[in-house]
This record gives sequence, C-alpha cells and structure tokens, in this order.
Amino acid sequence: MRCISCHSFTLLAFCDSCLKELSEQSWGVRKLENDFKVYYFYKYSEIKHLLHSKHQFYGYFVFKFLAKLSFAKFYQIFKPQTKINAIALDDRVEKGLYSHAAILAKALKSPFIQPLFHALQAQNKIKYSGKSLDFRRKNKRNFKLLKEIKYPVILVDDIVTTGSSILEAKEILEKNKISVLFALVLADAKD
Repeated sequence: MRCISCHSFTLLAFCDSCLKELSEQSWGVRKLENDFKVYYFYKYSEIKHLLHSKHQFYGYFVFKFLAKLSFAKFYQIFKPQTKINAIALDDRVEKGLYSHAAILAKALKSPFIQPLFHALQAQNKIKYSGKSLDFRRKNKRNFKLLKEIKYPVILVDDIVTTGSSILEAKEILEKNKISVLFALVLADAKD
C-alpha cells in the first residue's frame, strides 16, 4: 500500500514520516469581521493535497484521519463546561460519497459537545473553490436552518478562505437567536 500523502510504501494510510509531520499542527486563530474567531489546525499550504481528496472516495479515510489528529483532540484543549452543538456548514452528502464537514463535526463528540447533523444547509449549491471574494459575495450560499438548536454552536468546516460562508452561517443562526461561539476548521487558506 502507498502513503496517501507522499506515496511511499506503508502498511497504513500514512507512513510514519507523514504521520509525524501531520501530528505537528500549525494551530492558530484568524479573526473575521467583528472579531469572530476561526480556529484552525493547519495552514492550507501544508495539507492542500489532502484537502483536495474530499472530491474522491479515498477522501473519506483522509478526513477521518485528519479529524482524529485534530478535531477529536480539541475537547482536551477547549474543555467546555456546558452543552454545545457542533454544526457542519452544509453537511449534505454529494455524489453518494460522504460529507467531509460531517466527519469533522462527528470527531468533536464529547460529553459536552454534541454534533447536530443536517441542521444547516446551503440552498445555493454553487462551488466557491478558486473563486474571488467578489464572486462569493454576489453568490451567497443562502443557508437554511433545518433543525431546532438548543445549545450554543461551534461552526465546523474544512477550510476558511475569505470567511464569507462562515459569516453567512453565523448570521442565519443569530437571526434565529442561536449563539455562535466560534468556528473550527482544518486549514486556514490566508497566507
């Protein structure tokens, strides 16, 4: 079998060298409008080749592995003392594969953090990959709240680029009187 990251021979999905490299995260925080915080585990350039796997079947295994290295350990860092919901930005399953955002949200499950699936979905299915901020502003996701949410929320996604999707999701939740604590993503694409 070949390492998903470097393609060297290994018995697991990732070789020891890549596993060590991925375990050394570039943890950080990025502030969007009104000081809304987005916490990230990696810089986009560090795992870009892995993030693009979300469009392939094997991406399921990549995202489960990355979630285990990062999101699953977040509880130890954050240590909440009250109930919180983790909401994925549009966790709709595409092309019969899987939802990468749902995989990340599920990894947050702990005694105090409860993922809530199919709660927030984009009505506009347009793809933002490689698009400008102007394009993103003109073509909003038009999120729709599909479930009642009882607890404050952590928004979950794979990448923060401009932050427009995260801020739009935050806005719709707050309009429905739901407190949004912060967002949590695998990677920050801002250089």
